[in-house]
Amino acid sequence: MAIRPLLLLASVMLATPAGAGLRQSLDVAVPRPPAPVTVEGRDQLVYELHLTPFGDRPATLRSITVVDPASGARLAHFADAALAARTQIVGGAGAIPPGGRAIVYIEIDRPKGAAPRRLRHRIVQDGAPGIITPPDILVGPAAPITVGPPLAGGPWVAIHHPDWPRGHRRVVYAVDGRARIPGRFAIDWVRVDAEGRIARGDADRTDAALGYGAPVLAVAEGVVAAIRGDVPENATISANPAHPLEDAAGNYVALEIGPGRYAIYEHLQPGSLRVRAGDRVRRGAVIGRLGFTGDSTGPHLHFHVADRAEPLGGEGLPFVIDRFRLEGRYRDLGRLGTVRWEGFEGVSAVRNGERPGPNVVVRFGE
Repeated sequence: MAIRPLLLLASVMLATPAGAGLRQSLDVAVPRPPAPVTVEGRDQLVYELHLTPFGDRPATLRSITVVDPASGARLAHFADAALAARTQIVGGAGAIPPGGRAIVYIEIDRPKGAAPRRLRHRIVQDGAPGIITPPDILVGPAAPITVGPPLAGGPWVAIHHPDWPRGHRRVVYAVDGRARIPGRFAIDWVRVDAEGRIARGDADRTDAALGYGAPVLAVAEGVVAAIRGDVPENATISANPAHPLEDAAGNYVALEIGPGRYAIYEHLQPGSLRVRAGDRVRRGAVIGRLGFTGDSTGPHLHFHVADRAEPLGGEGLPFVIDRFRLEGRYRDLGRLGTVRWEGFEGVSAVRNGERPGPNVVVRFGE
């Protein structure tokens, strides 16, 4: 069952001590309920707080504490630089201007055993009222969507990180009258060889990339809901121009794999699409080939799952891959293409029903 959007609005006016009257405060919204997903053996809750001051002064955040109201256990605490690092002030920086918006990106480990069904937030800001406790929010009940691999073999690097200011996790698109994060759980897949190289010969040539032209696979049985295949591709990476928003995803396929669940594949090679809208495909079927179309820094497959078939118009949904082999990780992604990844010690190589962690190296089908 798809997770239905949740919009939680805290009271615009919060009571202060008796006799002090009322003061305008923050509006606190949670557009999507906290979504559970398993990453490297840890259950995580992923969500955002949208904060808007309705007073006549800017709001300066000092800390946010997340608590399980049932047990009283503190699940997370963000303050000072740690809070600033996960806060985006829309159109600015520092304090949140009156009527402006801040987005706080939150990822917390869910306790083992009795997982919280609700979350409570204690928000501390400068000025009055200094402490805000909006209504508790419900944790999404649905389990993450399980899919098969979008590619075969490997090694493949799963490029993503929740802390990147311009990573998919933190890029908001306001289309069709609503702000959404389609890439909340997105992964960019880049092929490497045993030495960590990403290309053979002239690395600026699109067709020199090791992953270029790799078959892209249906991750589940489904129906092709939308496609695009008319975006051209540059022969060199350095010559790739900026694209308008409607072309940013390049050539793509949106595969409906359940009600309100769409597997989105972006940047596909021109002329490689093997499906048409309305086609029913089996898991593992080749639907296209890895390419370099749209806004891209190099040939790769962008993959995410969303609640709509539009690449930039849906909310990203949590997903896990049913089986993959974990090879290692690039702790410094700047070394990708020049050195081999770092291996893991004491970690089971075969992972089942997990989301690959940030910048890990995996193999499929082994």
